[in-house]
Amino acid sequence: MNANILIIEDEYALAAALSTVVRRLDATPVVAASGQGGIDKLGSQNFTLIILDVGLPDMSGLKVLEKIQTLPKPPPVLIVTAHGTLDTALEARRLGAREYFLKPLNLADLQRTIREVFKPAKFDAPTPTTMIGSSEPMQRVFAIIAQASGNDAPVLFLGPPGSGKSLAADVIHRHSSRANEPLIVFRADEWSADRVEAALDDAIEKAGSGVLFLDEISTWSKPLQAALMHRVGNLKARLFSASSHDLRAMREDLFYALAVLQVTLPPLVERTVDIPALAASFLGDRVLSAEALAALKAHAWPGNVRELKAAMIHAAAVCNGSTILPHHLPASLVKAEDSNHLEEAMKRSVGAWLDQKTTGADERMPAYDDLLETVETAMLVTLLKRFDGKPTRLAAAMKMNRATLRRKLREE
Repeated sequence: MNANILIIEDEYALAAALSTVVRRLDATPVVAASGQGGIDKLGSQNFTLIILDVGLPDMSGLKVLEKIQTLPKPPPVLIVTAHGTLDTALEARRLGAREYFLKPLNLADLQRTIREVFKPAKFDAPTPTTMIGSSEPMQRVFAIIAQASGNDAPVLFLGPPGSGKSLAADVIHRHSSRANEPLIVFRADEWSADRVEAALDDAIEKAGSGVLFLDEISTWSKPLQAALMHRVGNLKARLFSASSHDLRAMREDLFYALAVLQVTLPPLVERTVDIPALAASFLGDRVLSAEALAALKAHAWPGNVRELKAAMIHAAAVCNGSTILPHHLPASLVKAEDSNHLEEAMKRSVGAWLDQKTTGADERMPAYDDLLETVETAMLVTLLKRFDGKPTRLAAAMKMNRATLRRKLREE
């Protein structure tokens, strides 16, 4: 890295640990145990980064930060503190701190932040698109959307809240023959019972020959369902409808009138393979660290894609750098108990895979060792990527015998 990094920290043990992190990045640490000592060193040599403690023995680190900002070319500053307060955090940001870390420090997070200060992560801007998904459930959705875009049949959108029903409706409309006509959204629950039917007529009039999108139709009263059914035969507009809930209570004739084509959006927990691409589309020029991505994949996502979008907006708002780290994510996303659903998904996937491999006559069953080798190989390949392709690091971290690991990797 060929960089000098100034560490202004009065705790000897922490300064030593920070120095080790800096050396690990091929940079040179320079330590000052006081605020004035740090200011003196700033006057005698140039630094490409400063790690600055707030609680120094002679002055507040914020005073030092204020002094740093008077330099002709102030280097980026990473703040560390044992007693984070709102005022301290706000003042640090106001004075130009790059990041703000609370003690006890997560040295791995700090190391990644230092690395990205000097070597910003490269990224490819996401290709502009309307809906994102390479998962099997989304591929089925895309096929139905393509069919719906080519005709005028009514479409019913099903799926949990936040899964993308409105976006799917917009996509079909924009790629249909009515793209130049309006798409009017009507929600009955926004109107009082004595005004809702008149509001429906107003929406029908506004839609004209475009599209009338009846959102959350499962909430409609029986009288309003009957009123709509009486109007269906005379509508010029194409009908879209959507529901996040069970439609068994709906009038049967109305259900069949609305559900000529059905688009069922899966919950995000069933398409976790799409999370990296979805997150990237919301983050713009920022990228996710491997640890942050792991936290996203471990979350249960009760709010689906809508919740993911909100989480990425939050992360981008609190991250001053180009890499999203776990501590940039909302606290609700990094709880360990949220990972249980992944274990269940893994068990379901393994069960489906075993069903495929072991269906048939007994004499054609694969050997247990062959099945185990397939699973183990996939696991080792995935883990090896996490450790930059270095078996020695993987073996040490996972408490594996290095010779055994190298043999298994050679056998792939």
